[in-house]
Amino acid sequence: MAATGRTQGRRWRTGLGKSAAAGLVAGALAALAPATAAAEGAGARTTAPTGAASRAAVADEAGTVREIDAFVRGRLDATGTPGAALAVIEDGRVVHRRGFGEDGRGRAVTPDTPFLWGSVSKPVTGLAVMQLVEAGRVNLDEPVRTYLPRFRLVDPDVSDRITVRHLLTNTSGIPASAGNEIGDRYDNAPGALADAVRDLARIAPTSRPGTSYAYSSAGYAVLGALVEEVSGRPFGTYLHERVLDPLGMDHAVATEQDFERERVAPGHRSVFGTPVRFDAPYDTAGVPFGHVGGSLRDLTRFVLAELDGGRLDGRRVLSAKGTAETQRGHVDGSVGRYGLGWSVGTLKGTGERMVWKDGALPGHHAMVVMLPDSDRAVIVLQNAYHQLRAQEFGDAAFGAAQLLSGATPRATPTDPLAIVLPWTTAGLAAALLLCLAAPALRRLPRRRTAARARSRRRIALTTTASVAATLTLAALLWWLPSTLGGTPAMALLWIPDVGWSLVTAVVLALLLAAERTALGAWDLRRCGDAAVRPLARGVLLFNPGGRGASGLSMPGPMQLFPRRSDRFVLDSATDPARYGRGTFRQMAEGTRLAFARWSRWTAQRHTTYRLGRTPAEVRKNVPSAGVRRTSLMIP
Repeated sequence: MAATGRTQGRRWRTGLGKSAAAGLVAGALAALAPATAAAEGAGARTTAPTGAASRAAVADEAGTVREIDAFVRGRLDATGTPGAALAVIEDGRVVHRRGFGEDGRGRAVTPDTPFLWGSVSKPVTGLAVMQLVEAGRVNLDEPVRTYLPRFRLVDPDVSDRITVRHLLTNTSGIPASAGNEIGDRYDNAPGALADAVRDLARIAPTSRPGTSYAYSSAGYAVLGALVEEVSGRPFGTYLHERVLDPLGMDHAVATEQDFERERVAPGHRSVFGTPVRFDAPYDTAGVPFGHVGGSLRDLTRFVLAELDGGRLDGRRVLSAKGTAETQRGHVDGSVGRYGLGWSVGTLKGTGERMVWKDGALPGHHAMVVMLPDSDRAVIVLQNAYHQLRAQEFGDAAFGAAQLLSGATPRATPTDPLAIVLPWTTAGLAAALLLCLAAPALRRLPRRRTAARARSRRRIALTTTASVAATLTLAALLWWLPSTLGGTPAMALLWIPDVGWSLVTAVVLALLLAAERTALGAWDLRRCGDAAVRPLARGVLLFNPGGRGASGLSMPGPMQLFPRRSDRFVLDSATDPARYGRGTFRQMAEGTRLAFARWSRWTAQRHTTYRLGRTPAEVRKNVPSAGVRRTSLMIP
């Protein structure tokens, strides 16, 4: 999965000219770069500067580098990135390289600190495929199944027509969502890549091959499996033998063994604005599209080879023509044009041709910006990433490239969604928890007596509405990650604060729906017939210790009180050993009262009767002269 940034900026009135910079590289190397930088790109153009003009130009270049450092540091502070590494290439030579902050184990970041590169792996895979093309073993316009017969989608007619070029240019018809199916598996078993490609048989294409662009990590997984099939070697092994080792990328990571040997430090994910370490395992199945890695020095050597037409230190890994083909825009992409692994566009503020690639994994971000026409490049590796702030992470490299070319960068403002969404989902989860606990917090047995004055129909309707609303909320929360192009599982991995808040809220919503259903069923059991007749006029309702008009002895107090339904009810507590249901039924019939409800409450039984809707109606139905120890109580 990769994050894409946008360049913003305007042209400086003054800046580094290409001709002046070419004459000043030697002085800049002495003042700014480590000693080892002089050995890289040894074949590049050099002219020894002399005189006052050269000293002024060196000072100008040093000032630009300081501005780049300050800008990158500002972007790291803005995104809360704990550590990063920066390299600047001018006229085909490394003129500046440094680290910022700390890695995930608390060690200072240096140019030798290993990172994972995310989708910057795709140009490496594209170069590997082009090597096989130049060797005559692969044809870009041949169907993939010519070389990889097990490759298949749901529609075999479509998969039969997908060519190698379609995969390289993301025009195969494989949807971007297919990357969710095979990505982030952290599978290091033998044949992990082949198994991932085999699982694409469950994926339905979204378009005919060659008709539309859709960024697809799954397509690059297929290319990795193709390289394995044609070369007869595991993909990581092939990369070491044909790409990484020949370029002197001694600490590059392309296998699980490399990952363990280089002791790649954990990255960082953002949790409510705070970077939190994330120590993920390696993913062999994801090497072709996201899990190549290494130090800043390693990636710098790869970029130097790309700028010099596939050659570095006299060793060639791809012809100049093949290299140019990978860097040429073949199709219109989501941002500019797309080549064979590289994105192609123009640097905003200068209009200069730009070949670039950014990539991200949970906890890591990498970006390369090349300006091939002037042999310039900027590389920024970061040990943090936030999916909702992807453009801000890309600003560091884009802005540094603009400064290098004499333009003024502009930082992307933070997307309010990145701040609001985590706290909103967490607040929603907290609200659902309070709703779930509310019956217990409000003393459920006492509160539920209010249901005595409600009809069965009203209880059924309110319960149904409450449960339906809660289940709808759970479904909407579960669907929310798809609006961001992901799944709940991806949200847990890439934006954990949002992911865990959503999962918690969904679980609580389901529990709340179950609770409402149970309470509704309980209310229905306690509720009597909704059509309750009032007491007949002139009936003596209560005579403590004596005998009433019904001829029944009533031993305990009776209270008259209103409930939420605005109907006054009579609650009678009796000794179950002396009086039973039949007695109360007889009383109800004798006084023209309809029997309302029976329930158990400690050692007594309660029966509720409705006497009227208003105090006046109660006075009419219950003569005050015949009611003793009866009071109106407001709950």
